[in-house]
Amino acid sequence: MKKIIYSTLSVALLAVSISSCAKSSKGKMANEWKVTEFNSTETDTDSNGDQTVSTTSMTESTATMTTVQTSGGSSQTTTQSGTVNANEMTIDKDGTWTSTRDITSTQSILGTTATTNMKTVTSGTWAFVGKTKGDDFKKNERVLFNTLSETYTQVYTYNGSSQTSASTDTYLTGENVMIYTVTESKGKELALESEMSSSNTSTGGGTSSTKGTTTIKLAEK
Repeated sequence: MKKIIYSTLSVALLAVSISSCAKSSKGKMANEWKVTEFNSTETDTDSNGDQTVSTTSMTESTATMTTVQTSGGSSQTTTQSGTVNANEMTIDKDGTWTSTRDITSTQSILGTTATTNMKTVTSGTWAFVGKTKGDDFKKNERVLFNTLSETYTQVYTYNGSSQTSASTDTYLTGENVMIYTVTESKGKELALESEMSSSNTSTGGGTSSTKGTTTIKLAEK
């Protein structure tokens, strides 16, 4: 779940046709960026009609994560809010990138406040996607972010005690990628968008599908 909620560039998604009139260059992409707006929606649907919709919205200072689970005609909604301590990205001309995301959420348990701090540091390589025959994209309208490493740290504090958990994942080149369409590229602003759609059929004949969209707006730090 953490990758859906907090990791902007670490879930393998396939970008499909998104109309765009923007294109970029290495000079425009390379910068020290802060994420000013992030919106993501993912819908998972089973053949029996069960559905889970996960939505994440972030500004420079706040984060809201909502999950709606529908099964058997009834639904349950879970909402979590947090404070964005850091949400920034460095894109270098040498084809590498690093992303840091630090978010703190609080909740009340039996009248006592519990705090969860989550920090994700992701890094990898990036490159523009070349134009292919038959597509509607222009040169430098699509960019691929390849994740090579991701470190996640969580500190949970409740009733005066803290618990820390941490993990580090590494990936081969091409194993964990995300392709974005550049919808805006200016000297101090960058906007990216992606869509994904996939389906799966199990050996027992059951099917499931996943659809999602992600939009990110960045501004020069």
